Amino acid sequence: MKRIIQSKPSLKEESGMALLIVALCMFMIIGFIALVVDIGGVYVEKSRLQKTIDSAVLGGAQLIKVSESEAKRVAMDLAVKNGFTVREDEVTTGANFIEIHKTVTKELTFARVLGIQNHDISAIARAEIQGGLVKGNGFVPLGVDNTSYQKGALYPLNDLPGQGTKGNYNYLAIDGRGANILGQSIAHGTTNTVEVGQEVETEPGQNWGKVETGFTYRIEEDQKNNPDCSTYEKADASCKRVVILPLIDTYSQANGRSDVLVVGFAAYWIESVNTHEITGRFIEIIKSGTFSAGEDFGIYGVKLVK
Repeated sequence: MKRIIQSKPSLKEESGMALLIVALCMFMIIGFIALVVDIGGVYVEKSRLQKTIDSAVLGGAQLIKVSESEAKRVAMDLAVKNGFTVREDEVTTGANFIEIHKTVTKELTFARVLGIQNHDISAIARAEIQGGLVKGNGFVPLGVDNTSYQKGALYPLNDLPGQGTKGNYNYLAIDGRGANILGQSIAHGTTNTVEVGQEVETEPGQNWGKVETGFTYRIEEDQKNNPDCSTYEKADASCKRVVILPLIDTYSQANGRSDVLVVGFAAYWIESVNTHEITGRFIEIIKSGTFSAGEDFGIYGVKLVK
């Protein structure tokens, strides 16, 4: 009977196997490190890209009502300032939105040992404008009959002497009673919050001295600091001569100091201040505030939707 003799691996063979196992383990560890480090880098780059194009579309959307091409330009400029170049064909605009689709290539580091050289990172951002300002402050306390709203048309803001409704000339006592408070609110905007559906008290009388001073201050401030505000076509919410006015249901029942109903808000560009008369035009603007679906009087908010 033959005896089967099993030979033990030599020390040299065992050493070789150990080296092979160590090498395999090292390769796996390096691969794991590569994945951890490079996945982290991809995540950081994705976050940076998303924040950049979010900021770009929010900035560009501010100009949608002025010009879609201008909205694109602003969005692309903002992206460059934050480290990413966005091409024009990566930006889509419409009457009420701007959207950016951007893909960048991230060069990898450790993952190259696994044969992976780079990774594509994509992001989408879309901002939309929505109308219907329903609540806020900083308004100018002159209430306009809502049936008088007509975008772009030259419109006298206050009634002339003798034309008022039983002592009312469209002024409102939003921050309190008296000509001094009225003048301050015209110059700097109201501090009290007003919302659609709220009744506010009228401020009877012409109060012309304080009214004239308040409106003149706004025009002069823009003439000194913001020349783009000199025409209603270029004026925006940053202009002091662009004011937000409450729209009133009706003054027909007002008699002296009375309550009137706020039904909306509109933006008004002050063109001139003459004797006992303020004239200007209703315009479209984009600003911050509380918005809700409803009747559109030309004031829009911007919302990031993706």
